[in-house]
Amino acid sequence: MRRYSKRSLGNLKGIHPDLRRVIDRALQEGPLDFIVIEGLRTMQRQRELVASGASQTMNSRHLTGHAVDLLPIGKDGAAFDWPLYDKLGPAVKAAAEAEGVKIEWGGDWQKFRDGPHFQLAWDEYPTEEWVTGDDAPKPRKKTQSTTLQAAAGAATAGAGGVATVLGSLDPVAQYILLGAASLAGLFLLWIVRERLRKWGQGDR
Repeated sequence: MRRYSKRSLGNLKGIHPDLRRVIDRALQEGPLDFIVIEGLRTMQRQRELVASGASQTMNSRHLTGHAVDLLPIGKDGAAFDWPLYDKLGPAVKAAAEAEGVKIEWGGDWQKFRDGPHFQLAWDEYPTEEWVTGDDAPKPRKKTQSTTLQAAAGAATAGAGGVATVLGSLDPVAQYILLGAASLAGLFLLWIVRERLRKWGQGDR
């Protein structure tokens, strides 16, 4: 039975529990032992990797505990060799399938092929549905963003206020107030549309 090294255990802290199940299974059932060389990252660490060219995005799944990097151990020791990753990659994907977890392997990417990288799929594991703490993962239900919640609250309060004021104004003033309210409503719709567009692009 294979066991994690102290380094690997430290790098597994804070990752999504579904990803942890996959990595645990791959360690026991895969053809190779491996080291977890990176899990949850700080924003500063991500900036350093992007600056060095080791990463191409500031929207990495490592920042939220949805990804790990693995280093396979072959007969000659640990090595960043593609023949080893060609064995490890399919083994991790098989473990994910057995656990019913959808993952993505950087070795399958056409651009910037990344053998060590394994992450939970964006469509099945959106960032806003789960956050990690310093010590332990904390699942949460999907919620509206604070921007949408604030906008909805403002709209509700504004509607009640307009109805009260309208009753005390003459017809001309009522038209002016209704026009202003309509403009405010259009602005609110624009905010909601922009927020949904950013969600669709993965900016969460």
